Amino acid sequence: MAIADRISFSPTPAHHRWIFLLVLATLHLVFVLGPASLVGRWLFLSHVGLFLLWQPFVQPKRRLPLAAALLVVALAAIPAYLLHWGILLMWTMLLCGVVGGKVFVFPDRWERLFHLAALGYLVTACLVLILPAALQPVRPTEPLLAGLVLYLAPLIFVFMAILPAPFAAADERAEIVDFVYGVFVFLLLGVLVLGSLAYTLLFRAGLIEAQLATLAVVAGVLLLLGLIWNPRAGFAGLGAAVAQHVMSLGLPVEEWLQSLAALSRREEDPRRFLALACAELPVRLPGVQGGRWCAHGAAGSFGQQEGCRTEFEPDGLEIELVTRQEPSPALRWHYDLVVRLLAEFYFGKWRAQELKRLSYVEAIHETGARLTHDVKNLLQSLDTLCAAANETGTTVSPRFGELLRRQLPEISARLRQTLDKLVRPGRVGASALQSAQEWLAGIERRFAGVECRFEIPGDAERCQIAEAQLFTSVAENLLQNIAVKRSRETQVHATLSLHCAAGEAISLEVVDDGSAIPTELAERLLRQHVPSQTGLGIGLYQCARQAAAAGWQLALVENRPGAVRFRLSRAP
Repeated sequence: MAIADRISFSPTPAHHRWIFLLVLATLHLVFVLGPASLVGRWLFLSHVGLFLLWQPFVQPKRRLPLAAALLVVALAAIPAYLLHWGILLMWTMLLCGVVGGKVFVFPDRWERLFHLAALGYLVTACLVLILPAALQPVRPTEPLLAGLVLYLAPLIFVFMAILPAPFAAADERAEIVDFVYGVFVFLLLGVLVLGSLAYTLLFRAGLIEAQLATLAVVAGVLLLLGLIWNPRAGFAGLGAAVAQHVMSLGLPVEEWLQSLAALSRREEDPRRFLALACAELPVRLPGVQGGRWCAHGAAGSFGQQEGCRTEFEPDGLEIELVTRQEPSPALRWHYDLVVRLLAEFYFGKWRAQELKRLSYVEAIHETGARLTHDVKNLLQSLDTLCAAANETGTTVSPRFGELLRRQLPEISARLRQTLDKLVRPGRVGASALQSAQEWLAGIERRFAGVECRFEIPGDAERCQIAEAQLFTSVAENLLQNIAVKRSRETQVHATLSLHCAAGEAISLEVVDDGSAIPTELAERLLRQHVPSQTGLGIGLYQCARQAAAAGWQLALVENRPGAVRFRLSRAP
């Protein structure tokens, strides 16, 4: 029952061209037989039915209820019953508007030529066949010209039928009509028809003369409008004024941008900024009474909440505007532009806030990473003491006592430094000046069991270290990495040297004669975290960041088998 009471028009897009040719052919037969004949009226009814199959406004596969189908049949039967040349003139002018709206849609030249030929036939039929027949009581027709058009015009159908048909392009645009071009063609044809009629009645001239005079006047007016629209003489024309009117519509976008910029400078919090900016929308946008906003879990409202609601969602920001009446498409586009500008300012502030939060988290992370390595170094020292205590047994040997006297003050000082880093995350405290010999002696005592040579080339007595904490951290990490390498490669020797040349800043070098660091690892070392089972690279990355913050530079200056050299020196 649901299928029986519905009528469906569903021709395939490939048949649109042939259906349109049948539409033109049946209309031409109506011209030949005349609207007063019974056969001509039946042909006009068939012509309207074919037009319904071809029409580009309603989807071809859309099913119409039985009541709607009967209404369509009635609307087609009434003009067919009352058919005369005036109705044919109006109908043909409407067809010219529809076809004219499709001419500029198709990019393919053959398809465009097909519709241009159809438009030319319809315009010729209006001016040469229908208009003279409608004016026959006032002015006699031109039988020769009308006969030529009546019997030679079908050749246009043959020409249209043999044109190449790019069905792929036609299928994509078969249902598209440019409404503006269609209305323009209809109005232009109306000016030609009414102008010809007025010229004929006022000056009692022939119809051909009237049409030529009207065409000349219309052509001159269009040429003048074209020059006014775009004069190309160094100043803007009517086109710029129309574009400015369409773009503004009473919406001062420049003032809105200035307002957003001023509000952005005053308010740092993104949510409060969004709330204050939305509160200005009823003042800035015509027709807006209020609305609501929602962004990142926060929501709010502003102004009145009764009226037509229009939603905008630019990049996740939800803004709903309440207007007195439904906004037009142009006004809706302007609303969308204003909302997008607001969204850009809001997301800029939100990203800035997120960057601050991430910077704080990164500072905590880096501080934690440095503290982790400090604690690891301290744990290694405590493990050394525990191992020595286990070797001594129940009696405390003088050697163990000496080891405790050397290590416990150092461990206490380093724990105090670690606690200071925890209290002030992200800061590198400057330590007091320390003699290079004293610093090197402390490192040598701490790594007494490590196969490493410690030396100070140059003037060691005058050499002072201003960043002893930094030098200690770098030396510990480098020597621990060499110890890890020694567990994989035996007979690896290391050298730690402090260079104190006269007139130059002090520098620290640690070199070992083991295998070279792989090239892929060396390129990322000291620049980013390098995941590894042994932890190589993470501690050095933290040391490089700490050195850069203090004005120093840690670099891998040599990387080859037998010579892997790291250097800590003043940044250039």
